[in-house]
Amino acid sequence: MRRVTRRAVLKGAAGLALTTIGPLTVFDTPAAADGALSFGDAIITVENTTVRSTELWAEVPVKLNVPTACTIVLEYETLNGDGTIGASPGAATADADFVAARGFVIFQPGERVKLVKIRLVRPLAEGKSIVLQVSDFGHPLFGLAHTSGEVRWGPHTTIATSYAKDDVPLPPLPSHGTVIFSDRLLDREFASDDGFAPSGRPCWQSRLATGRRQDGNKELGYYADPALNPETTVWGIDPASGCRFIQAEYHEEGLSDRQGGKLVPGWRKETPFRFSAAMVTSRTLFNRITINSYVEFNVRLMRVPGSWPGLWLLPIAPGWPPEIDVIEAYITGLPQYRDDVIFSSIHWKGEKGPDARGAAMPLDLVEEGASLFSRFNRFGCLIGKQQIVYYFNDKPYCAMPNLVGAGPWYMLMDVAVGGPAREPENPGAFPARMHIAGVKVIQF
Repeated sequence: MRRVTRRAVLKGAAGLALTTIGPLTVFDTPAAADGALSFGDAIITVENTTVRSTELWAEVPVKLNVPTACTIVLEYETLNGDGTIGASPGAATADADFVAARGFVIFQPGERVKLVKIRLVRPLAEGKSIVLQVSDFGHPLFGLAHTSGEVRWGPHTTIATSYAKDDVPLPPLPSHGTVIFSDRLLDREFASDDGFAPSGRPCWQSRLATGRRQDGNKELGYYADPALNPETTVWGIDPASGCRFIQAEYHEEGLSDRQGGKLVPGWRKETPFRFSAAMVTSRTLFNRITINSYVEFNVRLMRVPGSWPGLWLLPIAPGWPPEIDVIEAYITGLPQYRDDVIFSSIHWKGEKGPDARGAAMPLDLVEEGASLFSRFNRFGCLIGKQQIVYYFNDKPYCAMPNLVGAGPWYMLMDVAVGGPAREPENPGAFPARMHIAGVKVIQF
């Protein structure tokens, strides 16, 4: 199996540069030459529109040139154009021409047109304009490329019936099926280095099949096991909830190599590993996830900047890709990044090598008041023959074409440190825990 380093640079089909950091996909999305944004084969444009002097609303189409096969999440923002002033929602509007707006446009598979509504305070005067800018989303994985269109006065409204907002719903979670695996991870000897308990029965494995470090990611955490690294507390039972947790910790003196020295990252040999990371996989315990399997993780995360928790799937067959990433959370602590955003993606072997697609989703758009940190949430994916659909508390929010095959797959849960989540500025905020209420697999 190729080392799952989560970092390999490649090019997408239509000018989309991708960096895969398995289970991560870093998108560096340049604007196309004509000012459009491109995601794979889909090019996003914002249509210039006109409104009549009697209208107090403008509807601006955001379009794809072809229907997308995967979920695309974009952020929009209204800006002052020629001679206009935008007022913040709820602010005084005496001198304003329109109410400033900011939000998201989501294209689900099969959709091509979304309409963004802008409320005018007064009819738009001739010569004035409002700019609608659409960007590829403020998220650690994206480059913030953008495109825009204008709203101006005109004798005719250009929207009318020319555009209809697409609405292609994602499939709901099926209501029937057979639970073929379920575990709360509460056994005392639930995990080990080789994935087998002292009795010989399979259990969770405390590392990747390929080892205990991710140097290619520039990760700062060593995936520890308490039996091998006794200075660490990799996991435990939370007395408040009674649930298993795994955690990344800070060790000021560094981690011992048990030979009188320190464990050292291969990419930064001048300093030892001062963070222990945590991982458990079902590689030896349960590895029969395949077509029509629904995999669900019930977890609660901690808001610790510099930590990088993930829930993902790898194939039992050696080699990488493919890979399915149910969620990744890049907890940077930076104010420009929302706390409620998770990233879901796939990795597969394309014609020119490893390829990937993914979407960053603000969970508040899926469920009002959603929080990664204050309560447990159920994250799952249903692996169909043609499509992989992702669910948050039973609500579908994202889909990708099944370019990764049938597997069979096994589960991984980890709390990494560093990488795209940045080096922790406050190591004293650790440990960073993932609380696990349970995992299950349902076969439909």
